[in-house]
Amino acid sequence: MSFRKEEKLKIDKNKLINLLEWMDTNQAHKLFDSRIVSSTYLDNDNLGMFKDSEEGSVPRKKIRVRSYSKDKHTKENSSLEIKTSSVEGRYKTSTKAFNLKKALKIGLFDSDYGICKPKVRVTYRRSYYKIHSVRLTIDQDIKYAKINSNGQSIYIHNDTDIIVEIKANNEVPIEYLFKMFPFERIRFSKYSRAINYCLSGNLKNSINSVNK
Repeated sequence: MSFRKEEKLKIDKNKLINLLEWMDTNQAHKLFDSRIVSSTYLDNDNLGMFKDSEEGSVPRKKIRVRSYSKDKHTKENSSLEIKTSSVEGRYKTSTKAFNLKKALKIGLFDSDYGICKPKVRVTYRRSYYKIHSVRLTIDQDIKYAKINSNGQSIYIHNDTDIIVEIKANNEVPIEYLFKMFPFERIRFSKYSRAINYCLSGNLKNSINSVNK
């Protein structure tokens, strides 16, 4: 298990050039070519992971099927990822040894959240860089889609925001990151935003039923 620090920056699309110029001045180098990232997020019927994420509760998880294609997930290109946020820090596990068809059709069982089924799919174009020994990614053309019972995308919302993520080993002091990356930090979750855009009606009904 390897803990890591993650920080997110929101960049206005009209000011992306300013970030790229700053990166060039600070000798950032491209790790590899940009690619499409596609993630189908699973959650229980009460949207427990979404609610924990919104409240910032720990420990909490996000469970997703990830591939690198706009097309549907296939056994060859997909991994099951679990991102865990704990008191000690954040870490991610990834495996290709899972039943993709079962996960997308009937869901998976999680010891903390119970039966979790596909809720939304998020796709975006990600660029990868390294600067000051820290990874930096730029996510653009973000799209959120609601998933129906057949695993199909039935609603798509386009996000105009550009999200930059800074990822560093847990040993890197937070003071160093703030000094070397002098940009405003935000709380941002693609999964949470997808739920808010695509399942807002279901979300309100779920919250009302819990509060009764």
